[in-house]
Amino acid sequence: MPNRSPYIARGKQRYNIFRSKTFNIDNGSGTTDDDVLFSNLSGAVDLITARLVYVEATDTTGAEVATIALGTTAGGVDVVAAVALTAAKAVGGTQTLTLVATRVAAGGALFARHTGVATTEVGQYYVEVEYMFAP
Repeated sequence: MPNRSPYIARGKQRYNIFRSKTFNIDNGSGTTDDDVLFSNLSGAVDLITARLVYVEATDTTGAEVATIALGTTAGGVDVVAAVALTAAKAVGGTQTLTLVATRVAAGGALFARHTGVATTEVGQYYVEVEYMFAP
């Protein structure tokens, strides 16, 4: 269970969910695909959870060669270290990501980087981040 804030969820202290673009697992061996989740934040943001949501089922093998990472710079791994995707995920399946850092500073940004596989692999997913503005 993620660490929940002791604050009453009002105004800026309410929980929000942000969804990235949809990533295609087989975009090419070692080929990266970046998405900017937040940029030039007006205040600090506390990350509560991060997960992958599969919108197209993955093959029984092969998807685990692809990776996803989250960072405060493009290609960064300071928020979520590069983690392998999961094979044999059904549509609507999720994969929880382990947060290494939980705060993005005011004026900062949050990036997602997908690194794909070369072989034909079925599957697509997006990154879902639950967050709240820091008090």
